[in-house]
Amino acid sequence: MQDSLRGVVTNILGRDIFEIQVIGTGPFNENKYKPAQCIRIAGINDPELYPGKPDACRIEKLKDREVRCFIVAMDADGNAVAVVQCIH
Repeated sequence: MQDSLRGVVTNILGRDIFEIQVIGTGPFNENKYKPAQCIRIAGINDPELYPGKPDACRIEKLKDREVRCFIVAMDADGNAVAVVQCIH
């Protein structure tokens, strides 16, 4: 079963990484996560890497939004790599 987190985006830390204040965790999570967890977006189309591409992500639009993160891996820096879904 895949781990999941729910939280509010509090900080944008880079082109594909942000921090959430965790407000909920999946009932069957196998890993422990910090109350303020860094999330790296899996499979992002970065606008700087793909200029003019219509589906390029604008990560700054996530600030203060509630998101659900489906964790696919942990990177070498301890960030959760996740597929991200906006809730509100």
